[in-house]
Amino acid sequence: MKGLMLLFTGKQFLPSLKALDDCMVRWELVQTDESEEIHIVYPPNLPTGARPIVVIGHDESTFNTDDGRSKVWVKDKGVPLRKKTRGKEIMVSDFLTPGGRLQIPNEANNLLVSEYGMTDEGPNHLDPSLAACSIEYAGDTWWDGDQLVDQVLKLAISIFESAFPGCQALFLFDNATSHSAYSDNALQACMMNLRPGRGQALLRPGVTGFWHWTSVQGTQRQEGPKR
Repeated sequence: MKGLMLLFTGKQFLPSLKALDDCMVRWELVQTDESEEIHIVYPPNLPTGARPIVVIGHDESTFNTDDGRSKVWVKDKGVPLRKKTRGKEIMVSDFLTPGGRLQIPNEANNLLVSEYGMTDEGPNHLDPSLAACSIEYAGDTWWDGDQLVDQVLKLAISIFESAFPGCQALFLFDNATSHSAYSDNALQACMMNLRPGRGQALLRPGVTGFWHWTSVQGTQRQEGPKR
């Protein structure tokens, strides 16, 4: 599997990313008399019909409610009171650009109102100006691919369009199992019968293989009966 991933990275992913180089928006650190400032540089030789592309990286971090310093200064005969456990786990999902966190520009803070994270269940929207959200792991509450898709569609894209009008976003995600999201009719083993016949959900054909060695895998035989 490692060899296949290296092959995919070298033969497809990196060349595809390199092909977009002329459309990429960049950030430059500029030295001024008083401080350093980060300036956005748009591509000067943009191909006809293309839009500037901004790379958006996804990041996840897990914290605990009782996280604290491992070493502290104390007075004589003083012992700090600490929790016996690290407490609940809190997962934070956020989006980053080369120039910092994805957020609404200061001048547009009052122009974008999102209802994401307003319900009692599911992730919480951490800051109205950011695309970040958090969720507490407890019982059956976990972060999954459907919640990530919801965060992208309802939160990240709307903030991106406000921060970079006229640009196109290129979202990058790592290959975590929690990022796996499927449509309702996706071909999955857990949705298929063990034996031919009987009641079967109508699933669309899947694609097996790797890179350009692929084949279509249907849910029906040529003669008709469902698998």
